[in-house]
Parts: sequence; structure tokens; C-alpha cells
Amino acid sequence: MLSGIRVLDCCEEPGFLAGKILAELGADVVKLEPPGGDAWGRRGPYLGDVEDPNRSLRWLALNTSKRGITLDLDQGRGQQLFRRLAARADVVLESFAPGHMDDRGIGWDALSAELPRLVYCALTPFGRSGPWAGFRARDLVVVALGGNAFVTGDPDRPPVHCTLPTAYLHAGPEVATGVALALWQRAESGAGQLLDVSLQEIQLSTLMTGPGLYARSGVLPRRSGARLGRTREIWRARDGDVSFGLRGGPARVPGLRALVAWMAEEGTAPDWLRDYDWEAYNHHTLSDAEIARLEQAFGDFFAARTRRELYGQALARRIMLAPCNDAREILSQPQLRHRGFFTRVEYPELGASLEHPGSFARSDRGAIGIRRRAPRVGEHNAEIYAEIGIGAAELLDLRAKGVV
Repeated sequence: MLSGIRVLDCCEEPGFLAGKILAELGADVVKLEPPGGDAWGRRGPYLGDVEDPNRSLRWLALNTSKRGITLDLDQGRGQQLFRRLAARADVVLESFAPGHMDDRGIGWDALSAELPRLVYCALTPFGRSGPWAGFRARDLVVVALGGNAFVTGDPDRPPVHCTLPTAYLHAGPEVATGVALALWQRAESGAGQLLDVSLQEIQLSTLMTGPGLYARSGVLPRRSGARLGRTREIWRARDGDVSFGLRGGPARVPGLRALVAWMAEEGTAPDWLRDYDWEAYNHHTLSDAEIARLEQAFGDFFAARTRRELYGQALARRIMLAPCNDAREILSQPQLRHRGFFTRVEYPELGASLEHPGSFARSDRGAIGIRRRAPRVGEHNAEIYAEIGIGAAELLDLRAKGVV
């Protein structure tokens, strides 16, 4: 789909996924990192618990389908080489602090003057301009200042933060979409453009209807934990949690009836529940005692069964219930297995064969998916620098000087 497009990916961890998506859409993504490798992006956990930058599971997961080179952008010679590499690229991705690339003469202003067709994307915590542009922030700060942490967790406890860097993972598709649109526009106008992407602003989409609710009513969403309004949304199963909304209306009542019918078949539905008038059910008008009685009955039923069992019956009986899956459960999920979602990637130099999520979409316009394993430190230096006339002897000299 993006065959023939060259992307020069200078991103640190916040932009890893963006480059991966573009690569798996067919672009030739050249991942640039400092000599010796990206110490932060290649941190642990490590494959086999062997501390080695080439065994970083974070790196292996988020940099598939790219080629990799090293280059020191703080050296004048490195900056010269970068300009030559950019001249062969359609897109530059970077996630440095605002002004970092400009101070080195390789930012948007300098490159666009020489390369008017270049699409340049800067991914920063708070954008390239504005009162917070100069602030440094990693995922935790962005998630908090973007509003997500405020609404995540139990109402009577502090806000909580996901274990994975969700701000970065939400940014990846947004950046990739912006780049694709800029390339589409370039095909019409012949001109590249600057994409200014704020991690904090991307957090608005994670708040679902929250921004619209505040704009309309001035009411801020609040943490509700396992509940959604007055009723429970997350329930304990025998081996984890499931999501099930104890709400009414034409979308929910048929599922409530089907669930009670299943409970009756199992002999676990009390008489009052079997005879319940679901046509008149309105969770907004129920008393607290009635809600508690319903939650006790359903909660006891869920707690005695596994997520897999509950989900299987939910599919068969058309009940709106879903498991809250952990990574292990996702890996063994029958539907994903049946659809061939996972793909195995070989790492012979590491003595490993690892399963990765496969294509994030399917299209009749070209294959989407992993094209190669993540690159080792400087793995493609020779072939990529050869494209700009750097031979083996000069490359050795550049390596000795710490430029590559």
C-alpha cells in the first residue's frame, strides 16, 4: 500500500509503533538510533533474561519490518549524513523535544527549504508551540495531563496508570494516519507538510464521550472503578474479570433475558429472577437494594465460571458480555487462532522463534503485516550508507569516530 515510500524514522520510544505501522503498510522504514543503540528504547525486559540491547522485548515487538542504522546527530558529520539520507526520503519521523532538530540544522525549516516534497512529522508531549511546549514528559505525565488517569481507577482511591505506555501506543496509529493523509495530499499538490502531533491531545480520544460531556454540561467525568453509573460493569469470574452491563433498553434486555435463561438451565436462578419483569426494567429508577440483589445473583453466577466459559456461552446466546483478557488469554484466544492472527518471527541469531500479532488490518490493495524482524544495532549501516556513496573504508572511519 505504501510501496516505494521511504521513511526516515528517528523516533524514540513514543514513535516506535508509528514507524512499525508504516513499515507494515509497505513503506521502507529506516530506523535511526545513536551509535551503540537506543539505550532507553532497548531496555528490558530481555529475551531469556539475558541483558543485551538486541534482546530487548520492547524493541523486538515495536520495530518489526524496519531496517536499522546508527548515526550521531550531535556531530557535524552526522548532520551532513542525515541531510543526505533525508534527501532520499519521503517522510521524516522524530520525537525529540521542540527545537532539538532545528538547533542541529536538520529540523523542518531547514529540510523543507531544500526538500519541498518532504513530509515531516514531529511527535512531542505537548506540541511544538504553546505554553507547555518546552515541558518534558514521558507516558505517565502525558496520561495524567491528558485526563485519562483522572477517570481511571476506583472513586475512593488514587487514579491508576496502565502498565504499558498507552500514550505512545495510541500515538502510533494517529501519526501513521497523519502521514498517510499528508502523502495523499502531496500526490495532489506536490508539496510536503509539517505534522505537529501532541501526545497529550491524543489522550482526548481515550476519554470516549468525556470531552463532549464537559463541553455540553461543564461536568467532568469521574472515576467509577468497576461501575458505570449506578450499576456494575466489571465482574469477577473464576479466573479473572468480565465486562457485562446491567443496563436496560432494547440493546441490553434481550441479553439479560438470555443470561437468566442460562442461569435457570444451570439451576442457579432464584424464583424472583426467573419471573423478573424485564420489559419494565430501568436501572435508573431502581432502588439501591434492588440493584444490590440483581448484582448479587449475577455476580455469584459469574464468579463460579471461567472467562472462556462465560464468553463462549455469551457468543452462543447473544449476550453482551466480554472477557477482560490478559496477554496470556489473548495469545490463546480461539477466534484469533482460527483467523491466523498471530505470526511467527524467527530470530536465529538469538536462538529464538517468537509469535507476534500479525496484520492489524486486511486489504485487497496489498498485503499488510510483518515483513522482517526488528533490526539489530546498526544492522543495515553498510547497505543504506552505500546508497549515499559511503563505501566500506569510509564507514569504518566513521565508526571509529563515533559518527555511526
